[in-house]
Amino acid sequence: MKRKNTYDIILFAILMALLFLPMLQAHFLHIPLKPLNGVAIETERPKFDFESYRSGTYAKQQEAYLSQHFGFREPVVRLYNQYLWDCYKKTYAHDVVAGKNGWLYYPQSVEDYYGTELYHWHHSASEARQFLQNEAKYLDWVRTLLKENGIELMAFIAPEKGFLYPEYLPERQHDTAIFNAREYFDEQLTAMDFPHIEMTRWFQQMKDTANHLLIPQTGGHWNFSSVYAADSLFRYMETLKGIRLPQIEIGKLHTSDKYAYEAETDLEQTLNLARPIRLRQPMTPEAEVGIKSDTSCSKPKVLFIGNSFFWRIAHYIPLEQVFGDVEFWYYYSTAYFGEGLSKTEKVLKYNLLEKLLDFDYVVWFTTGKQLYKGTLGFAENALVALTIGDSLMMAYARPIADTIRPDTLPDGTLKSALWMATNYIKHHPEVIPELRGDSLPALRNDEIPYARHTKDIRKDSLWMQALEAQAFLRSATMKTMLHAEVDRLRAGKSFYRDQQAEIQFSLRCQQETKALMERMRGNPETMEKVKEKAEKYGKTLDKALEDDAIWLIRQKYRLDQCRLIDDPDAKIPLPPDFLLE
Repeated sequence: MKRKNTYDIILFAILMALLFLPMLQAHFLHIPLKPLNGVAIETERPKFDFESYRSGTYAKQQEAYLSQHFGFREPVVRLYNQYLWDCYKKTYAHDVVAGKNGWLYYPQSVEDYYGTELYHWHHSASEARQFLQNEAKYLDWVRTLLKENGIELMAFIAPEKGFLYPEYLPERQHDTAIFNAREYFDEQLTAMDFPHIEMTRWFQQMKDTANHLLIPQTGGHWNFSSVYAADSLFRYMETLKGIRLPQIEIGKLHTSDKYAYEAETDLEQTLNLARPIRLRQPMTPEAEVGIKSDTSCSKPKVLFIGNSFFWRIAHYIPLEQVFGDVEFWYYYSTAYFGEGLSKTEKVLKYNLLEKLLDFDYVVWFTTGKQLYKGTLGFAENALVALTIGDSLMMAYARPIADTIRPDTLPDGTLKSALWMATNYIKHHPEVIPELRGDSLPALRNDEIPYARHTKDIRKDSLWMQALEAQAFLRSATMKTMLHAEVDRLRAGKSFYRDQQAEIQFSLRCQQETKALMERMRGNPETMEKVKEKAEKYGKTLDKALEDDAIWLIRQKYRLDQCRLIDDPDAKIPLPPDFLLE
């Protein structure tokens, strides 16, 4: 009897522990746990009041909060997901489809293979064909317009996992009127003699001879095979301009590192399982990638526009050693640039005409399953930017703006209506009569010469340094300073670049500014005032300090009246004792 009572006590203690441990972990223990993968929208704890209690909203909000914040949530979710996977091959991850033998696919890849993906974007196969015909036509026109200005545009279609490894796809019914965007678009570009690379076909040929997977079993993107594809891309780019790029050198293959493991299992990670899928194939080997260059090599500026397949290339290949400058416009939405592509900006903030003409190559980068969405607006936007100037745009936009009901506008103003109208034109070039039909339009944006001058100035480092010096004196951004210099060029005026006395004086002012900042840092009373300004105007402390120092130097030399925006021709009042070195 005592033994039975002991067992009962032990079982009761275990039950109580299971009941109360989650609460203790959530509120007191704070044991660090491996976070769940994926995007989670944080739920705030609801505030209790009589109205929310009476209406029942408090109970629903509290339930949602507790479901996201109970103790040991992460391991509990992983264990439950593991149970669903082991017993039913089921998952709550919406972006993952389970194939045969533990293979995982994006649902779009599966539907693309079976011919049903197009119905998410088009009503019929004939509508999809017409859409892709227009996209190919616009791309071809944009290529011709860019080529007139010395820029090459090409397309690169990365391999599709569903077509590369169809033997592991789940069994589904093929659509009887199957239509594949990748194959059709490839045919259209080939007929137009448009420079492009379609990688699925090449990877299918490599598949049987390669001793490793070209796209991983539990991942959605390619792996080290991206390096071989990039090498083909770079060699093709050489032929378009008749130049020689730095060469990729691949070392001896070895076991993949931690990054490759995470990259090769990106789909599996979203399942949030308690243990890895046991049937996973061996990890793909990788190698050190070096770049060989000599004086005969050119390093052009390249813009890549596309999807996440590009990131594997950027990881393995030191692109800054191959190209003079690289930008990546992710899904034609966010621009990545700078060292290691670490800086970002919204593409919508750019002057598209100036940006396009600033590069030597533009590479449009996609995969087959995403072709049903076309170029995500790039081809249409670029065509309008290269053919329609501001005055002509307004002439076409105003009649469209007049048809928009004021109550549908954010602020009901004409300015808002014009913005909506121009945005519509940028995505529907066919509303402009000159951009209809099948022949290359004769229209050219009258700002193209302006953009070409800007590009030439940017290539001259000494010219850019001179403009940076002038920007300091004239309280201007580099963008406005650059535009002002082009205005002088087109008006036949003397350049800001050639005002050597002003440039030397600017360097002296900048040195004095740095010295003044150091003195200000050593004064606690001054720094307290600077801190107050930083908090008031939402600046960093360093920025507020720099702005104050610049203002004092400008006051010292009476530069406050020399703002570029007020008077582009203002003469800088040089001190009497200033001598040109």
